[in-house]
Amino acid sequence: MNSFAKNNGKKTKMKTAEQKNKVDLSYYLGTWVNSYEKARVIESFTFSENNGKIQMTVKNSKVGFYSGNWGSGELKPHSYAPDTNDVVAFQARFELEDMDAFLAINENKGLLIIAAYFTFKQSDDRSDCFVREFFYKI
Repeated sequence: MNSFAKNNGKKTKMKTAEQKNKVDLSYYLGTWVNSYEKARVIESFTFSENNGKIQMTVKNSKVGFYSGNWGSGELKPHSYAPDTNDVVAFQARFELEDMDAFLAINENKGLLIIAAYFTFKQSDDRSDCFVREFFYKI
């Protein structure tokens, strides 16, 4: 995956607190849609840049187990190794109404893969759970 790919002819070089050098994240910016129409959690999401930070705005799946509003959250980029500048993955955390969500996001073969870990705030009959979903860019 080339993190220096163009997004509609526009390059977006950013330097986040976690990344020591400016890198082009324009490939990731935009809307990504779940490859499975009956997605369990996330139907789509949008990555955007706001004051040098990468934001993720999530749209729920209509058939998923969470129907509340996700809002937007900041992404933390990760490179392949401590001495490289390439961004190959992200993490995001969302504190939702009745659960916390930790998202580990990586790219593979042009798709973004989200491994999502959900921890429920109330101890009821629901089990904390894991969901993996695949997204393509539109």
